[in-house]
Amino acid sequence: MRPLSSQPPLLCAAVLAGLLGASAPAAAEGLDLALTTAVGSADHVRKHGIVLGWTRPRPLWQGEQWRLMLRHEAELAAWSVPRARDLVELGYSPVLRLERPLSGGTSVFFVEGSIGARLLSHTRVSAERRLSTAFQFADMLGLGWQWGRHGHSTLGLRLQHISNLGIKRPNPGIEFVQVYYRYRF
Repeated sequence: MRPLSSQPPLLCAAVLAGLLGASAPAAAEGLDLALTTAVGSADHVRKHGIVLGWTRPRPLWQGEQWRLMLRHEAELAAWSVPRARDLVELGYSPVLRLERPLSGGTSVFFVEGSIGARLLSHTRVSAERRLSTAFQFADMLGLGWQWGRHGHSTLGLRLQHISNLGIKRPNPGIEFVQVYYRYRF
C-alpha cells in the first residue's frame, strides 16, 4: 500500500469529508471544497491539499459596502519534500473574511486572515532541516475573488506561515505561497 501522501487528492477529499463533513453546522450556507497548491520558502517543499469549508450564514458585521464573515476550514495536505520523506498535514482554521460585493452582488472581492492549528505526520523537511514539533500553528493572510450564481466559485491567493510559536526551540517555521480554487455546493 502506498503512503497516504502519495494517494490521489480525491481519496484525501473522501477521508476529510468523512471525518469532518458530519460536524459542519446545519445553519451554514453550504459546504465547499477547495483544491490548493503551495510552494514553500525552504528546501523546495511543495504541498497540495484539499480544504472542506463552511461559512456562517450571517455576517459578524455588516457595513454599507463591506461585511465581515466567519468561515471554518479543515485541511488535509500532502507535502512533497525532495530530500526527506513526504509528510501529511491535518489542520483546522477559523477564517475572518472582509468582503465587498461588486457589480450588482454577482461577485465579491475579499481579504482574509486566520490563525489555525496543524498536526504534521513528522517533522523533517530536508536532510538538514527539521521542524521541532509535529503540532504547529498556521497564520494566514490572503485575498481573492468569488463569482458565479450564489458565489459558487472562488479563486484566492494566500501567504501562510507555519511554526510552533516557540513551544520548542529551535522554531524554524516555513512559509508558503498558496493558490486555491473553491467550489460551494
